[in-house]
Amino acid sequence: MSSTQIREPASFGKRHEPHTVIVSRNGKTRQFTIRPVFFSIAACSAIMLMVGYFSATAYLVFRDDLISASFANQARVKHEYEDRIAALRTKLDRITSRQLLDQQAIESRVHELMARQENIGKRSGRMTNLLEKAKDRGLNADKTSGAVPVPTLNPAKTNSENITTGSIDTINTGMQIASNFQLRGNNETPVITTKATNLLSYAAPSANQNSYSPQLSSNFTRQLFGEVAEQIGMIDTSQRDEVDQLRIAAASKAAKITSILKSNGVNVPQMPNADVGGPFVPLDHSVPFEAHLEALESTLNYYDNLSGIARKMPFASPIPGAKISSRFGYRKDPFNGRSAMHSGMDFKAPHGTPVRTTGDGVVIKAGRKGGYGNVVEVRHKDGITSRYAHLSRISVKNGQRVHVGQTIGKVGSTGRSTGPHLHYEVRQGKTARNPSKYMQVGFKLRGLL
Repeated sequence: MSSTQIREPASFGKRHEPHTVIVSRNGKTRQFTIRPVFFSIAACSAIMLMVGYFSATAYLVFRDDLISASFANQARVKHEYEDRIAALRTKLDRITSRQLLDQQAIESRVHELMARQENIGKRSGRMTNLLEKAKDRGLNADKTSGAVPVPTLNPAKTNSENITTGSIDTINTGMQIASNFQLRGNNETPVITTKATNLLSYAAPSANQNSYSPQLSSNFTRQLFGEVAEQIGMIDTSQRDEVDQLRIAAASKAAKITSILKSNGVNVPQMPNADVGGPFVPLDHSVPFEAHLEALESTLNYYDNLSGIARKMPFASPIPGAKISSRFGYRKDPFNGRSAMHSGMDFKAPHGTPVRTTGDGVVIKAGRKGGYGNVVEVRHKDGITSRYAHLSRISVKNGQRVHVGQTIGKVGSTGRSTGPHLHYEVRQGKTARNPSKYMQVGFKLRGLL
């Protein structure tokens, strides 16, 4: 067989050795054989990725409207967030302003209540003195007022720094605002109580309460302090009512005394015109309380003046309860039986019975006087004198000032007398007056002085 006849394999000289990766480390050699299939897949994948990347890049370059739309969308979202943040800031500022207004309203209300309470405390001293003065004169108010508890506001708890309505915690709550109102230190809904200490305890500061409500308003502030304000108003009304009722009682008694004295010819001063009107003027809170006190004081002074005038007149009995044995007027003389004028009244009483002056005055005669025997004469108001005769003993002296009911001597039978008795006269100047008329005035004034 010739050499031309010898056929060589078709793959002779075309055989490819597999791809081998040799790794040598520390004298050790490792070989990794990469099969052609895997190599082809990897190469194709890389080519596809490159083609896709360049295709997308080219698409975006030629379609710039998509990029513009994306930027516009981002700008819109950004503006929306900015608008929302601005709205939340406006709401936060409004809430903060309302909080300050509420705090100022509370502070103003507390200061007002404290000023009213302090005013009531200041006037209580003068009012107490007038009430005691009226009580000593037997004056009572027609309308009794019930006891009203006096609220006490503690200034230490009502400082402007301590009266707060809450705070906003931006760390814990973010932009969330509580919808219910609670004062610091109180985790429950506030309840209006009748005691100011309980009321002010709602305003005690505490670090545990960080919520704040934008719903706080002046209406709530009025409700919060309404109970204390109502109690202070009740106290004020009660005091005004009591003062006016006492003034009415004093004016009523004074009017009766004035009428009685004037009807018997006694000169009396005119009743002062009170600033709050007549006896039955309705209670008016627009009139300052001091005007009510001044009206009461003026009426009491006028009442005292009338009482002083009445005490200076011989309206009392020289021997209370004694029997009258002979009255003023014409009678038979006990010595000669002839008709004679009896210039006084005779009081039958045992020897030594105390004789009392019938009104305030000054002793102008204390000694012996003809048929009167031992006599005491007292000068009263408006030139009126009282005379006490036939005394067994004289207990006063000339020029001595005496008061109604004071003992000036004792019953006797000195002078022109048939037995122990008191001869009592009332004279205006030198003219004898009927003592029984003055005693009747005293009877009418009984209970008014």
